[in-house]
Amino acid sequence: MFAYARFLAAYPIAAVTTAGILMGGPWMWLGAITIYLLLVPGEHFLGDDLSEPDYRHPRVLDALLYLALPVMLAASAAYAWMLATSSATSLTGYLGGAISLGLLYASLGTNVGHELTHRVRDPRALAVGRWLLAFTADAEFSIEHVYGHHARLATREDPATARRGENFYAFLLRSIPGQTRSAWKLESARLARRGLPLWSRHNLMLRGWLMTGAIAAGFTLAAGGRGLAGFAVAALFGRTVLEAVNYFEHYGLVREPGTPVKPRHSWNSNKSLSNALLFNLARHSHHHADGGAPYWRLRSMPEAPALPFGYVTSMLLVYLAPGFYRNRMNPLLLDWDRRHATRAEHALARDASRLSGVPALVRAASMY
Repeated sequence: MFAYARFLAAYPIAAVTTAGILMGGPWMWLGAITIYLLLVPGEHFLGDDLSEPDYRHPRVLDALLYLALPVMLAASAAYAWMLATSSATSLTGYLGGAISLGLLYASLGTNVGHELTHRVRDPRALAVGRWLLAFTADAEFSIEHVYGHHARLATREDPATARRGENFYAFLLRSIPGQTRSAWKLESARLARRGLPLWSRHNLMLRGWLMTGAIAAGFTLAAGGRGLAGFAVAALFGRTVLEAVNYFEHYGLVREPGTPVKPRHSWNSNKSLSNALLFNLARHSHHHADGGAPYWRLRSMPEAPALPFGYVTSMLLVYLAPGFYRNRMNPLLLDWDRRHATRAEHALARDASRLSGVPALVRAASMY
C-alpha cells in the first residue's frame, strides 16, 4: 500500500498551500516555506529509494495524476478570492501567495502535465496535460519537449540543455525563447504536412495560449487588475521553476547529434522524497531512455550519472547560489567525461569545456 500512497505526497503540499492562501497575510508564504524548509532537509535525511515495485493497479496511479487539475483549480480559486476580498493582506503577503501558488503550478501542474502529454495517443491525457501546462503559460511544452527536447537533448541544438559553465539566469533567458521558437517551427511543420492552415484552431500553440488566456480571464473577472497581476506572477515564477529543473537535468552533458539517447545523457536522482513528490520525475535517465514509460515503471538506474542533491535542493541552489551549484557540478562533469563519454563525445566535451571558460574544465580538456 505504501508503494501507492507515497505518490500522494504532492497533495498535502497543495493542501498546505491552499490553506495558507486562505488564511491571508504572512500565512500566504506557507506553501513556499513548507517546500523549502521541510523538503530540502527531508531529501537529505530520507535518502535514496532504489525500489522498483510491481504495480498491479495502474488505474490507481493514473487517478493520482488526474486529481491534479481540480486541485490546481481549487488553489487558484482560493488565491483569486483572496485577491478580490482581502483588504488586510499586504503586497508582501500577496507576493507570498503568488510564489507559493507558482511552486504548486510547477511541482504539480507542469510535472503532471509533462507525464500526461507524453501519452500522445491518449486524447484525454493530452487535454488534461495541456490545461495543466496552461497555468504556467507553457503552450510550447507539449510540442517542444516531446518532439524537440527528447530528440536533441545534450546537443547544442537543444535550447533546454544547459551548457558547461552557463549561469542559470543566462540559461533562463536563452531557453524560454529558444523553446518557443522551436515549438512554433515544429507545429508549423506538422500543420503543413497535414495540409492545415497555420492560423487556425488546429494550431496547438494558439490553442495553448488561449487556454492560458482563459485562466487569466478567470482571475481578472474575480479580482480585476489585481487578479491578473497575481496570476501573472504565479505563472511566471512557476515557469522559471520548470527552467531550473531543465537546467540541472542535463547540465553540461554532450551527445553526438543523431546518435541514440542513452541513460548517461541525463543527470539522475533516486532521492526518495523527490520521486514521491514529483511522480518519479527524478528518475530522469530512464525517462529519456524510454519517454513513453509511465512514471511507475521508471527504474532507478543507480549506474547512471547522479546529481549531488535532490530536485528540491537543486532547484533552490540554482536560484540562490548558481555559482556554488556549478562548482559542485564541474567535478561530476569531469567524472562523466572519463567514465561515460564515447570517443566522439570526448571531442564534444573538450570543445564544450574550452567554450565554458571554467578553468578546471579547460585544464581537463587539454588532457584529452
